[in-house]
Amino acid sequence: MAEKRGFVKALSIVVFSAGLICASASRPAFSAHTVSPELSELLKRAYNQMNKGSYEPAVKTLVTAVKTDRDSISARRYLGYALLHIGAEEEALKQLALVSRMMRPAAFDSYNLGEAYFKLGKYKEAEDWFRDALGTDPQYDLARAGLIKSLAATGNYDEAYNQCQEGYKNARTEELGKYYRMMHQSVQEQRLADKYAQLEDLNSAAPPTIMDSSAPVTVGGNE
Repeated sequence: MAEKRGFVKALSIVVFSAGLICASASRPAFSAHTVSPELSELLKRAYNQMNKGSYEPAVKTLVTAVKTDRDSISARRYLGYALLHIGAEEEALKQLALVSRMMRPAAFDSYNLGEAYFKLGKYKEAEDWFRDALGTDPQYDLARAGLIKSLAATGNYDEAYNQCQEGYKNARTEELGKYYRMMHQSVQEQRLADKYAQLEDLNSAAPPTIMDSSAPVTVGGNE
């Protein structure tokens, strides 16, 4: 189990690295909800903070934005996104779930829900949301990468391989192709580690060989 947790963490790092390349392409614009000048300024400030990687200040800004307009999908959407980046998965999930009830989730929303569930160790729920994101946008590489790590985490290696191959085949850049190859290799290594672990379990469960203590034991030579 410790090896699998280590693998999940390592594969998540690969996915995060791929995200640096393709996340911005799938990030939605702010929703069409009519906003006050005050809310507009808060959203712009939070967006700039997130683009600089300053997620904790962005969370504070977006909490104020949500208090300013509790019906703002953009404020809640990006609050959930920022909370994920500071490790507050439970709170992120609450905001993202609210967004999914306020409107049909965009691919970006489904992806973030998948990430929240994955980080909470709820891999099947994560898989469902990553699939939902791909159903909305089949070219969403981050969602496919999330699906791969979710499938691998539950031992569904064959489909994880298939998703790696699908991503590699449709990779829009050389760098994305490279990350899909890295994910494929990581899945292979974990499958092998699982097989070794199963073999060790079988060996440890096998009864020991019982030697008849009354029989003479010969050490070299003839009796």
